[in-house]
Amino acid sequence: MSQVVTPGHVRLVLPGAWVNVPLVSPEAAKTFAQRVMRQQVGRDDRLARLRRDGVQQICELADKARASGAHTLAMATEIAPGVPFAASLVGRDVEWPEVEVESDEVAVRLGRAFPGSELRELPAGVAARTRASGVLRGKEEQASSVEVLYRIPRPDSDRLLALRFTAPDFGSADTIAQLFDAIAGSVEFVRRRVGAHVGAAAPHQEGED
Repeated sequence: MSQVVTPGHVRLVLPGAWVNVPLVSPEAAKTFAQRVMRQQVGRDDRLARLRRDGVQQICELADKARASGAHTLAMATEIAPGVPFAASLVGRDVEWPEVEVESDEVAVRLGRAFPGSELRELPAGVAARTRASGVLRGKEEQASSVEVLYRIPRPDSDRLLALRFTAPDFGSADTIAQLFDAIAGSVEFVRRRVGAHVGAAAPHQEGED
């Protein structure tokens, strides 16, 4: 397990086979993807095409995340040694839906804003959770998928942190959703609001558990 702090001022714990992809620029994402694929696949010339395809997939995912306004992109490299696992997490800040709510209570506001969602109490605060099934489409094949979306009110602004997890279900959608729940449960906000100003939280040294 590794603890990371993302550009969205969010600290979270990722499973050991997950990586945090930089979104600052296409060039940074490509350099990172090339390094990851060399580590995963090796440098054998016979595997050059596999490395190129992997780099392209990571870069395409990063481009889509950046275009959506995301500040956080994490992805799994494998679910077990040698077994690829195309799971991803995209995090971005979004506005609250414009709905009339007579209460200032966060849980009430979330319930009105996202009807049909499940409210969960996380260490970072109450959150609206939605789970759905879908389809992941590749170049030559497609697979059923599980998607879990968390919306967590930020304490440092009047916006929501939206965390969208997606992965092929492998016939174990419940187990995969539990993994996503565990990652969402590790979220901490590292900025704090001071009056009308937003300040940085105490410095944190990244490391591994």
